Amino acid sequence: MQQAIEKKLEQMLNENPLRFEFYERYKEIISEYNAGKSLENTVKAFDNLQSFIKDLTIEEQRAVRENLENQEVLAIFDLLRKDKELNSEEIKEVKKVSVTTLEKLKAEKLKIEHWRESRETTSQVKTIIYDSLLWLPQTAYSDEEVGVKTLNVYQHIYSNYYGGGQSVYA
Repeated sequence: MQQAIEKKLEQMLNENPLRFEFYERYKEIISEYNAGKSLENTVKAFDNLQSFIKDLTIEEQRAVRENLENQEVLAIFDLLRKDKELNSEEIKEVKKVSVTTLEKLKAEKLKIEHWRESRETTSQVKTIIYDSLLWLPQTAYSDEEVGVKTLNVYQHIYSNYYGGGQSVYA
């Protein structure tokens, strides 16, 4: 069971870097379990683990609840929304930007084999991201924040999309 949970956590972290808190929580549960071998500690660790698994399942279904296409778009949405207080209209706009950004990248540059090895292509990927993020709500995102979010999204894309249409999500 532990290996299955660890594999699921690894997949979730690869898909969305903002899910690190799940990994930390899992390590804490395992640490508590290893700290004491009494029946009480074992039962408590088991209860915590069951709750943790339930929360993982809920998180995996969040893309549907957010009305987003898949985990790929959810990851970009999370990166763009991180540390932001947005109203419902702004959230809709951020979702739209998340979808269009990924669509543009997948239609063009992420199909290229070994795209990460070409300075020209990586620059084009950054430009596509930046141009897409310019459509974020101006009231909520300053020019400086668009630049920071561009780097965050680019790093995520670079880490998770290998080229030739291959990614951690496939």
